[in-house]
Amino acid sequence: MTPSYPDEAMPDEALYTLLCKYLLHEADAEERAWVEAWVTEDPGNVALLGSLRKVLDTATSNERLVEAQTNEAWLQLSGKIEEKPALIAVKPAARFTWLKIAAVLLIALGAGWWFLIGKRPQQVYAGPTNARLADGSNVRLSAASRLEVARGFNQRNRKVSLTGTATFDVSGSAENPFVITLGHTDVKVLGTHFMINYEPGTAVLKVHVTTGKVMVIDHDRVDSVVLTDGMLLQKDNARPAFRIAAHVTDMTKKSLSFKDTPLEEVLHTITEVYDIKVEVVNMDLLKLPVRADFTGESADDVIRSLALMLGADYEKINDRQYKLK
Repeated sequence: MTPSYPDEAMPDEALYTLLCKYLLHEADAEERAWVEAWVTEDPGNVALLGSLRKVLDTATSNERLVEAQTNEAWLQLSGKIEEKPALIAVKPAARFTWLKIAAVLLIALGAGWWFLIGKRPQQVYAGPTNARLADGSNVRLSAASRLEVARGFNQRNRKVSLTGTATFDVSGSAENPFVITLGHTDVKVLGTHFMINYEPGTAVLKVHVTTGKVMVIDHDRVDSVVLTDGMLLQKDNARPAFRIAAHVTDMTKKSLSFKDTPLEEVLHTITEVYDIKVEVVNMDLLKLPVRADFTGESADDVIRSLALMLGADYEKINDRQYKLK
């Protein structure tokens, strides 16, 4: 039966099995039609099928009989499968041609070099560098960062994956949104200027939007949030839920801008940006408006300035904790 899903959603084992059946002339008419349509969708699909055909053609030209009872020969062969011999069924008293063995190995070794062709990204950029993508979007990668551009980019999709830190200027397209994959989290963009920092080892994620709108989707937690101008999202292993702050004009420079913003909202932003805690003893202070801009100041300087403009006192408890009273 022909698969009812496109190849992007097809499990690797199902795709590889179908391609082997096609090349071994064991596919029915419907399956052959599906494979022939799949080949036309992407030049990479042609390369994948060609690589598979080459392996099978080589096996055919060197075809010889192998006795399944020859345990020593079989153990040598299965030892090259990198601890996956259980995936290959050996029938006692049966004889396998190298052609049939090759077909089974191709399915078992789904991570082999010939199938990697179908998994490789279309392009890879390593920072520090400026990358201009085929859709006109620009990505500025910081040192030790890596951007992988998906196969079919700007044709069937606008998908990339990122590790590290990068600033994006994305061309808008409502019909074909720009999607950045960060582990199990996606950032979907319609057109904007924003910064992302993603460190897989510690699950640190920061997304800051300068202008425009993005949606951040956490597939593990089934959670999503929309960020607009000046909004900052953060999460990590210690605090995996999304944490949101506003009024951030530049995350890298720690530039904050408050225009008659209630102190309660100001403190929420400051605690996220500086990773500190601020206890307010006089609760009446929380409703007072704050008009101030900060760029690169230390946490001490920011708290001192707030206390001065609000006519309040402050106390530094430790490096990460303050008290306003």
